[in-house]
Amino acid sequence: MKLVIDTKNGIAGDIVNAGLIGLGANEKQMISAMEYAGNHIGTAKIKPTIDHGALKLEVRIETDYEHLHESKAKAFLAKITSDLDIDKFYRDIATRTLNVLCDAERYVHSHDKRLRHMLHRYYHNHKKHNQSPDYKHNHKGIYYHHKGYNIEAILHEAKDIFIDVVGLSIGLRELDISEIGYLDYINVGNGTIRFSHGEFEVPAPATEQILNKYGLRWEKSDINEEMATPTGVSILAGCKAKRIYALEDYHIIKKSLAKGTRGLPSICFFLIE
Repeated sequence: MKLVIDTKNGIAGDIVNAGLIGLGANEKQMISAMEYAGNHIGTAKIKPTIDHGALKLEVRIETDYEHLHESKAKAFLAKITSDLDIDKFYRDIATRTLNVLCDAERYVHSHDKRLRHMLHRYYHNHKKHNQSPDYKHNHKGIYYHHKGYNIEAILHEAKDIFIDVVGLSIGLRELDISEIGYLDYINVGNGTIRFSHGEFEVPAPATEQILNKYGLRWEKSDINEEMATPTGVSILAGCKAKRIYALEDYHIIKKSLAKGTRGLPSICFFLIE
């Protein structure tokens, strides 16, 4: 089977999982696995609701981590996918997706002067209060983790990526999906977004890095919202999604509508052969 996502209305991790449930993936099994994943970094609760015919997942998580380092994130995911006995094919998709996001976060923290400055300020603020942060910076301004002095990504807003990638791997397996495509282009939205690093133009630095690195076609729109998230585009890259120009030449088996929690337009998902 093949999954095609109409990304002209954007993409996000929770929306992808809602779309997979709408296409027929076992809701209880997916939500149970996603909550189990989220509980590794805190306490997670997921509630599915219907909004004008579109399924959305309300994800509530109280995390124990202000920042989550790449090495810990990868160790958590390896344990979770092993505990859930996820097949290698789909486990590899989850792992690649996490790697894509970590690579992008590491890159932008190393190369974007605005992010380097903010992380530098965060480090010295901790030092001032005699706290011991988990990372330092070298003479080039690149931050690295103490353990082994390896450069590591630091996940901030995307700490809950475990929930999304575990749900993704379970949902794809449930529907026997081996290929993913996106329809024409990815709508990233417009305007600015404010998060832990400050205020940036849409797309967010990590999102833009992933889109460009993996050759995913994207466009801005006149909607002043972030419509494509770092996790959402990481899923496309991790699944090696291919661009599809139109659906006329495919047989559509089933379709579903999914949306996020910010009132943006629904996104359509197609199961095709």
